[in-house]
Amino acid sequence: MSELYFPSLSPENNTGDGPANAAELQGALCGLLCLDSQANRIDWYKSLYDDIAPDDQEILDLTALFDQTVQSLNSLDFDLQLTLPDDNAPLPSRILAMSDWCQGLVYGLGSSGLTDDTELSEDCQEYIADAVKISQISDEVLEDSNEEETNFEELVEYLRMGLFVLYSELQPVDPTTDQTEH
Repeated sequence: MSELYFPSLSPENNTGDGPANAAELQGALCGLLCLDSQANRIDWYKSLYDDIAPDDQEILDLTALFDQTVQSLNSLDFDLQLTLPDDNAPLPSRILAMSDWCQGLVYGLGSSGLTDDTELSEDCQEYIADAVKISQISDEVLEDSNEEETNFEELVEYLRMGLFVLYSELQPVDPTTDQTEH
């Protein structure tokens, strides 16, 4: 997925907490949506930031990111792709972006109300614990090798599929509602 850029959300322009790059932003949005399926597509980012003022183009891009993410999370094809640098980028930068995505996910879950008291399956608890560990990866230990490339790809797939499990557990489909599209 291509790198999105939101100048007003960058640490230089945003003095509060909140995601600082596109990977972290998408992770935070995923965390938000896991607990708040009714999030407002126009101003969802206000749940993650204290004081921001995106311009009109950024609002359109944030809305597009929201729509794309919601559609992917609800897809039967499990087609959500993490917002990470493309395969041509150096492996360490992709690993750090994956770490940022996990940091965003954890931030979004916490900002949306996930607590230690939230009932989760053992698999989801383990997934969140793994996301926390991945979010703490340091650039000092990163290498660029074929084995690390394989490990990275497996971790990305684990994060993608684990997100669907977490999302479906926290936002189960109500069998009494009509799910057919009109």
